[in-house]
Amino acid sequence: MCSLLEVKNITKCFSKRLSGFFYKKKETFAALQDVSFSLDSGESMGLIGESGSGKTTVANILLRLIEADQGQVLFNGEDITRLHGYKQLYPIRRNIQAVFQNSGTSLDSHMTLEDIITEPLRNYNLPTKRRAEESLELVGLPSDWAKRKPYQLSGGQRQRVSIARAMVLKPSLLILDEATSNLDVITSSQILALMRRLHEENQTAILFISHDISAVDKLCTKKAVMKDGRIVETLRSLDLNEASHPYTRKLIESKMSVSL
Repeated sequence: MCSLLEVKNITKCFSKRLSGFFYKKKETFAALQDVSFSLDSGESMGLIGESGSGKTTVANILLRLIEADQGQVLFNGEDITRLHGYKQLYPIRRNIQAVFQNSGTSLDSHMTLEDIITEPLRNYNLPTKRRAEESLELVGLPSDWAKRKPYQLSGGQRQRVSIARAMVLKPSLLILDEATSNLDVITSSQILALMRRLHEENQTAILFISHDISAVDKLCTKKAVMKDGRIVETLRSLDLNEASHPYTRKLIESKMSVSL
């Protein structure tokens, strides 16, 4: 039986332009180098690492927003690495949804919460009646807020709406890219508790991308540590006794020093 998601030896390079007084040239750097991991149905996995480690590049490749230079991405056994265009990606995107860092920019300020949440359903010609109200209740918001607009909500409430929109299609895989990093400690804890409950109730697989190892530890059963575009270690527990790579140990020690 194959995994829900299999990432095999993904490499991605970008070019940046360097300018000096007498010269201009391009330099190529590897954002991802031979990245491999798998995620089973109903499993929760965290990608941990500092800014620039390649975590968001992984998410963008999985969401087919950018293309890998080498390697494969298999979803439900199907190779989606080179799929292009609306017709090819239409069936895949129903089952892979995402929540991003900044809910303020991902929600159309001119749309009501009802229209925002039910837009994915309309895209797939699915019934929308009462779904906005049900989805709002699912993420802990009053159902009578359906006619409100995003500017009337706090940052944490907007993130709940983003989660409601992502979950309305009941996807097999939910990608959370720094979904709690712009929130205060209390709101972040509430969002993590919400995601854990939705994960358990719906058996949706979660890939949680974050630099916050405490948040990853709370939500995920498997943790992959990234540094310089590579996965250096995969653990079940962020514990010094289990960690072997120096970078992982450094991350865990920094978490321990902050909590003191």
